[in-house]
Amino acid sequence: MDVSYFDAHGHVPLRVALLLAAVAGILLTALADSARITQLRATARKHRRADHRAVQAEAKDSSKARR
Repeated sequence: MDVSYFDAHGHVPLRVALLLAAVAGILLTALADSARITQLRATARKHRRADHRAVQAEAKDSSKARR
């Protein structure tokens, strides 16, 4: 099977071409998933920190009201 990709040209058996295409698809999917997981973790961390600050501020305010 003749394969052309951008300027690269070559002859590869069909089975090998299909295997390479499947591996490339898996790698691209894994890369996109990893980026999304990293994005979600950063957002969760940001919200956790904001919640923690809000709880601390509320605790400070309630301790001042007791005095």
